[in-house]
Amino acid sequence: MFTESGLESEFREDYLDKSMLSVRIALALGVVLYSAFGVLDYLIAPLSMYHIWFIRFAIVVPALAAVFGLTYLRISRPFMQPLLSFSSLIAGFGIVAIIGVTVEKESSLYYYAGLILVIMWTYTFVRLRFLYATVCSWIIVLAYEFTAIGYQGLLDRPEMINIFVNNNFFFIASNVIGMFACYLIELYTRKDFLQRRQIASGREELQTERNNLQTRMDIMDRELEMARLIQQRFIPDLNPTEYISALYRPMEAVGGDLIDFVRFGEGEKIGLFMSDVSGHGVPAALITSMLKSSMLESSRLSFNPALVLAHLNRVLGDQTDENFVTAFYGVYDKSTRSIIYANAGHHPPRIILSKSVTTLDKAKRMPLAISTNEELVSTGMIYANARATIPAHSKLILYTDGLVEARNPSDRSTEFGESLDDRLLKLREFDCRGFLDALYGELVEFRGGDSFDDDICMICVDIR
Repeated sequence: MFTESGLESEFREDYLDKSMLSVRIALALGVVLYSAFGVLDYLIAPLSMYHIWFIRFAIVVPALAAVFGLTYLRISRPFMQPLLSFSSLIAGFGIVAIIGVTVEKESSLYYYAGLILVIMWTYTFVRLRFLYATVCSWIIVLAYEFTAIGYQGLLDRPEMINIFVNNNFFFIASNVIGMFACYLIELYTRKDFLQRRQIASGREELQTERNNLQTRMDIMDRELEMARLIQQRFIPDLNPTEYISALYRPMEAVGGDLIDFVRFGEGEKIGLFMSDVSGHGVPAALITSMLKSSMLESSRLSFNPALVLAHLNRVLGDQTDENFVTAFYGVYDKSTRSIIYANAGHHPPRIILSKSVTTLDKAKRMPLAISTNEELVSTGMIYANARATIPAHSKLILYTDGLVEARNPSDRSTEFGESLDDRLLKLREFDCRGFLDALYGELVEFRGGDSFDDDICMICVDIR
């Protein structure tokens, strides 16, 4: 139990919210199983069957059903643990009463096993907290002792003493095991609660960091501000659809990364383009503007990624001095979850599955503006298309090297990319917008701030 009263109250509310479904399933299952054992009454205790059925179907099952119904009433929330304790006790007392009313002496000895089931149910399934579960289970055992000694007279006959001792060994062992299990369940639940509170607090800190970033951007000097405003016209809507989002963070006022989305008039296709110019600052930004213009000129080729990259390579030619450009262009079809793509030396996009991360690593060729198309054809390395079908309920993420090559200032030998797959899997449940924000937040935390050595550019696609 938390020593801080407010924290304990918050935990109990959270525990109730997260356990309500399990509680209802446990109660419903209790009703079904308690009723199903009526068949056993007919087989092993026919002389006492009607008395047993009265206990089973007129008392215990209606009581469990009533508590099940009360779980849907908000007024019962403060009393949920006592109500669940009542359910456990009524189930246990029902078995004890059945033992007491069974006239077939040999048959009555079989029903003790039902108490073990109730004890297991109490400790692990009905989501009682440790103290409630422990008290209820030991009360049930004491009720059995009273019935076994007072009504069955197990201590009055020497041949029955061994049975009494045997049953108690099982009851005590079940309680000890159940207490450990229940304690550990509650312990880990409390640890999880604290961790989630810390994560929520961390998200608030990340929001504060983002606000600080915006403040620093507002005080950029006027000359670079003008260049930034011009380049911003090249950046498309970062949320072009409800299943696609992008994130762009230049290291300076202007950057060399470019993202673009190509709209098609037919079906549910959309083109995904990303490029990264070597170098930084204004020279890289000028090459980026050339790329944007060339993309607009290549609209008639948009359905064929390989032809688009070949066109860009031809246009750039010897116009980039010693700079080169990595680029990825793919056409994604939402209706079939398929993508046709070509890659010019860019980092292969990653596909985030439920338990692993794979890449679109086919058709990777040389970066743009290094060799002419004729030279690429002669060496068999001209840009080519590849196709892939992406599994449903996964994510596709495109990124530039600023993400994977970001280094920790305190340990320059450690790159963010070394732990990227683990981070992607951890964040996969977010939608595309929340996913990118959370991943960027982890990058800021890894860097110890929001200043970077390279532009940060990402596109995330929710594959549905």
